[in-house]
Amino acid sequence: MTFTDWAMSLGGIGFLLLGMGMMTEGLKAAAGDSLRSILERSTQTRMRALVTGFSLTALVQSSSAVIMTTLGFTNAGMLGMRKAAWLVFGSNVGTTMTAWIVALIGLKIRLDMIAMPLIGIGILMHLLIRGGRFKHIGYAMAGFGILFFGLGTLRDAFDSVAEVFPVEQIAAAGLWGVALGILIGAALTMLIQSSSAALAIILTAAVTGVFTPLVGASLVIGANLGTTSTSVLASIGATANAKRLAWVHVSEKIFTGTIALALLWPMWKLADLISDMAGGTIATGLALYHTLFNVLGVLLMWFFAEHLFRFVERMVKQPDLSSETARYLDKTVLSSPVMGVGAMHSEQKRVFKQLLRRGRHILALADDERDGHDEVNTSTLMTKIADFSDELGKVAGMGNQSELYLNLNWALREMRELRLNLNALRKPDANGLHDALGEALVQLLSQLMGSGQLKALSAIERSQLMKAIKAERRTRRKFLLAQLEQGSADATLTTRQLTLIANAEDAAKRVLRVAGVLYPAQEAIATDELAASDIGRPDSDAAADAHPDSAVDAR
Repeated sequence: MTFTDWAMSLGGIGFLLLGMGMMTEGLKAAAGDSLRSILERSTQTRMRALVTGFSLTALVQSSSAVIMTTLGFTNAGMLGMRKAAWLVFGSNVGTTMTAWIVALIGLKIRLDMIAMPLIGIGILMHLLIRGGRFKHIGYAMAGFGILFFGLGTLRDAFDSVAEVFPVEQIAAAGLWGVALGILIGAALTMLIQSSSAALAIILTAAVTGVFTPLVGASLVIGANLGTTSTSVLASIGATANAKRLAWVHVSEKIFTGTIALALLWPMWKLADLISDMAGGTIATGLALYHTLFNVLGVLLMWFFAEHLFRFVERMVKQPDLSSETARYLDKTVLSSPVMGVGAMHSEQKRVFKQLLRRGRHILALADDERDGHDEVNTSTLMTKIADFSDELGKVAGMGNQSELYLNLNWALREMRELRLNLNALRKPDANGLHDALGEALVQLLSQLMGSGQLKALSAIERSQLMKAIKAERRTRRKFLLAQLEQGSADATLTTRQLTLIANAEDAAKRVLRVAGVLYPAQEAIATDELAASDIGRPDSDAAADAHPDSAVDAR
C-alpha cells in the first residue's frame, strides 16, 4: 500500500468515527427528556424493545451509536438491564439494513453523493438556527453525512486493504481458512469500530471474487463478534449497570457465533438459495446470511435470555445498598446533561432509600449493626453526588434539564438535613423515643419511611398525612406540657421529649420535600393548599420545640 492508500484508509476511519460521534450527540441533544420517555414507553415488553432497537438502528444506520446510547442510559440508571438488552438484540438485527443498502445500492452509487448534501444542510442548520431542537438535528444530520462520506472513502480504499489481508490464500485453507476469516472479520471491526463499515468492505470484496462464499460467511461471523468491542471499551470505568449490559452483548454474540459456526454450511446454502431465486449476487447472499445470523441470535435469546441475565448478574455485582461505591455516577455520562442528571437522580434515590431504611429501623426500635456503617456511607455518597453535580454544572447547554438539576441539588441539601434529624432521633434509648413520640405519631411517621409507600401516595394524600402528623404533634405536645404543669413529669426530660417530637416532624417534612423531587406525585397541589400545609414552612410550636430554651416563652 502506498502512503496515499494508507491516508485514505485512515481518513475514512476518522470520518466514520467523527460522523458517528456527531450523530449520537446531536440525536441525544435533540431528543432531550423525550428520549428517556420514548425508551421507557418502547421497552415495556421485549417485543416492543426489539422493534424499537431495530427501528432506531435502521434509522441511524449504526448499531454502535444505538448501543452506545443505550449503554449511557443504562449507566445512568435510566434504563434497566433487561429492557436495554432487548434494545441491543433488536439493534443487532437493525444493523443488517446497512448490509442490504451496500449490497443493493451502495455498490452501484457513490455514497459521497448522499453525504455532501447532508453535511452542507446539517452544518448550515447548526450554525444559522440559534437554539432549539432543529439546531441539534442539523448537527446530527451533518454527522450522518460525514458517516456516509467515511464509508465511501473506505470503499474507495478497499483495493489496497485487500492487498494487506491475503483473502485469496484463505480460500484454500479449509477449516483453518474459516477460523482465520472469523479472526480477520473480528479484527477489522475492532480496528474501525464499526460492523457496518466492516460489512461494507466484506461485501465489496465479495463481488470481486477474491474469496469463497464460506470464507465470506466466516468474515460476517467475525464482524459480528468484533462489534462487541465497542460495548467493552465503553464499559471500561463505567458502573456495574453498563458493565452488565456490555457482557450481555458479548455473551449473546459468542453464543450465537458458536451456533452459527456449527451451522455454517446449511445457513449459507439457505441464504445462497434465496439469493439465487431472487436473482442476486454473492453480496446479496452474504447480506442475507448476516440477517439470518442476527435473527438466529434473537431466537436463541428468546429462550435463553433469562439464564444469560442471571449469569451476568452473578458475574458483575452491584454495589450493596449500604456501600459507599456509587452505582450510577461516572465520567462517561457527564458529556450529556440528560444522562448526567438521570444518573444524579438515580443515585439520590438510592441514598434516599438508605435514609428511609434507617428511619424504619429507628421507628421500629430494631437494633441493626449496619446503622453506623450506613451513616458513614450516606454522608460519603452525598459528598460524591455533590462533587458530581459540580462537574455536571460545568457542562454547557443544560437545556430542559436545568429545572430538574436545580431541584435535585435542593433535594440533596434536604437529605443532608434529614440525615441529621434521623441521627438525633436515634440517640435516645428505645423506650425514650416511644415515650416521647407516642404510638399514634410513630404510626403516622412509619407511613413515610418506605419508597414504595411514598410513590403510591398522591399529592393530596401526602398533604393530608403531613397535616395529620402536625395535628398529632400538637396533641402530644399539649399532653407533655400538661404533665409538666401538674408536676408529674421532669422538666429536663420533657424538654428532651419536645425536641425529639420537633425533630420527628422536621424529618417528616424533609422526607416529603425530597419525595416531591425524586418521586413526583401524580396530582399537582394548588398553591394555596401548599401554603396552608406544613410541608414547605415551619410553625411557631415546632420552632419552639426545636429550641427548647425558648419553649416557655414561645408558648
